[in-house]
Amino acid sequence: MKKTIIFSTIGLIVVNLLAGVILSRYHLFNVATTSVVILLTGCLNFIASTIPLKDAYRVAHYYLFSLLGIVMFLLMLFSPHHLKDNWCVVVSIVIVAFESIALYITYKVNQHIKHKIIINH
Repeated sequence: MKKTIIFSTIGLIVVNLLAGVILSRYHLFNVATTSVVILLTGCLNFIASTIPLKDAYRVAHYYLFSLLGIVMFLLMLFSPHHLKDNWCVVVSIVIVAFESIALYITYKVNQHIKHKIIINH
């Protein structure tokens, strides 16, 4: 699964960059921000695949990160072409913070459950 995440992330970034080169209305700012969104989504999915989590948690995070990645991609695709006073960027930062916190909490809860199971046996 890790190789799939890496190759799909790289492939999506390449397609995004090619679209930025080909389409004249696809501004450089939007190409850059959507590429960052693809990279962050890929990184979070990769982290979720490497840390020890139960399968149900892992699958839930894959879906959550991918769905929110699509939302952030669309936000960045249609956002204004500047960084200042750009609420789409602010919302995307909040989403990434939420995803990171959710992953950390899930990891800690999973460790706690695993530790309790070991102690009770």
